[in-house]
Amino acid sequence: MPTKSYNGGIVVPNLYRVESVGIITVSLPNKVVLPLNERVTDKAVPCVSVGERVLTGQVIATNKDYDSVPIHATISGQVTAIDDQLIAHKSGLKTRCITIQSDGKDEWIEQQDTIDNYLNLAPSVLINKIRQAGIVGMGGAGFPAHLKLGLLGLSNLCKTIIVNGTECEPGIMCDDALMQNYPEKIISGVEVMLHISGAERAIIAIENDKIDAHNALLQYISDERISTELIPTKYTSGSEKLLIKALLNKEIPSGGFAIDEGIVCQNVSTVSAIYDAVVDGKPLVSRIVTVTGSGVSSPDNYDVRLGSYFEHIVSLAKPSNEKHSIRMGGMMMGTDVATMSVPISKICNCIFVNNVAPKYDVKECIRCGSCNQVCPVDLLPQQLYWYSKSENTEKASDYNLLDCIECGCCSYVCPSHIPLVDYFSFAKALHRKNIEDKRRTDAARERFEYREFRLERNNKERTEMMEAKKKAIKEKMANEKGQKDKIAAAMDRVNKNKEDNAQ
Repeated sequence: MPTKSYNGGIVVPNLYRVESVGIITVSLPNKVVLPLNERVTDKAVPCVSVGERVLTGQVIATNKDYDSVPIHATISGQVTAIDDQLIAHKSGLKTRCITIQSDGKDEWIEQQDTIDNYLNLAPSVLINKIRQAGIVGMGGAGFPAHLKLGLLGLSNLCKTIIVNGTECEPGIMCDDALMQNYPEKIISGVEVMLHISGAERAIIAIENDKIDAHNALLQYISDERISTELIPTKYTSGSEKLLIKALLNKEIPSGGFAIDEGIVCQNVSTVSAIYDAVVDGKPLVSRIVTVTGSGVSSPDNYDVRLGSYFEHIVSLAKPSNEKHSIRMGGMMMGTDVATMSVPISKICNCIFVNNVAPKYDVKECIRCGSCNQVCPVDLLPQQLYWYSKSENTEKASDYNLLDCIECGCCSYVCPSHIPLVDYFSFAKALHRKNIEDKRRTDAARERFEYREFRLERNNKERTEMMEAKKKAIKEKMANEKGQKDKIAAAMDRVNKNKEDNAQ
């Protein structure tokens, strides 16, 4: 089968390949820590209290906002805390979490009825089931799954579903394991999405080094609307816009989104969770996580309960006794974390445990142009670097700074070891700050100008009112004087008549 590609990108060797792509089910953790917000969603409000016993799958926090999803208990046990705790986030800040101490029983709530034929249910019913199951994009974005399907599915605007099974970052193999071990569930999940969205077709994109996963899926495809496409094994094939370009030869414009073109993209793990929610009535309480890196001797894939600490599964991969650096997500676009005492979230697909190595010395740019050649979105990183370094964000924006997906290809190939992505990330933040500062300045100026206008208008109205009053008083006085003169004249006439009659 021919492969479809795109310009730019790099080939990063997978130095820590999992030899046997299986899935190890991890034992129950002693406790879980569950954050009350999922990346792009609003913070949920707890509906349980400290000391309360909860069951696996029970809703423990919810939000009235339809754009958000509820939080579920991932083990049974007692709520021991509702407080701020450290999570795996690049900010290094704490967020509100619910801590549950396990009772070792894993006692579930009463499961919703399984659905033998979801085709008999309206798409809106199934979309609500997906939302109530707490499903978000599990490839790293964390966007609520029900919103993508609902925005296009309920308006009959969805044309194409793309299932992202590329897993382009080296080292991550959880989706590969999922496709090889549960291919029937993946295909059934795609069929559920087709029914909900009314899409004309669904394309499963797989990198061409995952032939076993590709063949496993082919065995269960019976719907002619579902097809597979092989994508070159290079980074960053999993980026949504690049995937659309490679598969459909369609470019999503700057600032645009796939849904604007009638396209819904979902990760393989998200599709599996959608199947569990719709067909089996199960909320999202666990996920598959790859543990790999130079600091472990047995990299593998683990099915682990959400909220478990990193160290709960890292210990199973046989970490070395050396000092480690920990990274959540990909080695290229992941997030560095300071400790393994942070919880696994819905967007945590991989934990890199690397032995700490000396960093390269950063040198001056030699203008080789290598960064320009590998940029998958056709930017000019060298130019962006100079403007970002000098904090000239306006000029950097002219070179489409905001279109940078921060994939790190430019940094990877830079012979001077310049952390280009760090500069671009900083410039983006500074640009947003400048825009916000300008907005506030403009708003303050508008408020000041309006205040001056209002004061001037009030003074003018007050002056006009006073002049009108004075004029009215003068007219009144004039009228009163005229009346007095008339009365005086009438009295004179009366007196004169009296005098004439007296004579």
